[in-house]
Amino acid sequence: MRLRTDCPKTLGMAQITSFRSVIELWGPKDAHGARLAMASEIGASAGMVTKWWQRDWIPSEWWASILATEKARSAEVSADLLTAFAARQPLDEARA
Repeated sequence: MRLRTDCPKTLGMAQITSFRSVIELWGPKDAHGARLAMASEIGASAGMVTKWWQRDWIPSEWWASILATEKARSAEVSADLLTAFAARQPLDEARA
């Protein structure tokens, strides 16, 4: 009897397709709560993160703080991925 599977651990993981979806990693389902949680963890103001979410943009000076979090690491958010979002490249190119 096999105790493990060889499939990737993607069940329940959010699809990261934009800066907004990076911010939403800090869920709860309530979007405002996600912004507050992210702001608290990275040391930004809640208003600042709310503006990022509205603009679908995260300034590059905050990327290191975000990438250092467990949420970003577990979702496999990388500097290359954030750079692709900033450049508006297709995701397939960014992950290659």
